[in-house]
Amino acid sequence: MRTSRRRWGPASAAVAAIVGVGVIAGCGGAIEGTAQQNDSQAAEYAAEATSSSVAASSSQKAAAERDALVEQCTMFVNRAGDTIDSYNAFIDAANADAADTGAKASAAAAALRAAADGANAATPTLPAELTGLLTDYANNYRELATAVDGGQRGDILNTLASRGDELSDSIRAACPTS
Repeated sequence: MRTSRRRWGPASAAVAAIVGVGVIAGCGGAIEGTAQQNDSQAAEYAAEATSSSVAASSSQKAAAERDALVEQCTMFVNRAGDTIDSYNAFIDAANADAADTGAKASAAAAALRAAADGANAATPTLPAELTGLLTDYANNYRELATAVDGGQRGDILNTLASRGDELSDSIRAACPTS
């Protein structure tokens, strides 16, 4: 025997109408009583909202500080590369007894002092570890600049330049990568 789907349509509609009337009738009654604030829940909610706000603010501050640190470290690395290039040009000229050794010595000394000034300028905003390293780096590069300006050659320059390389490597290791 074959059943028709049409028969179920009107029956389903009738059941839905009865259920709908029951739901509407069930929600129609008034509730007796007085609304009262739940003070403990309100205090708990306020504490959670404050805690969440403080955490978000702290997270934003930490991200901004890290971005500033990355920026300072990037500037240091770029400046250090330029300084080393200038110093190496002086050393090449001095080793070759080139006519422009004096001019390259002056340029190297100026670059070393500029790098030292840049390192000192960054220190107030950096963590203590980096501040100490940058201060040592600045002092070393000023001493190296004075030696270059004074016409020093050989061991004194090699010792100061090696110390500068060690400090530069330590600073790079202490800096975040991105």
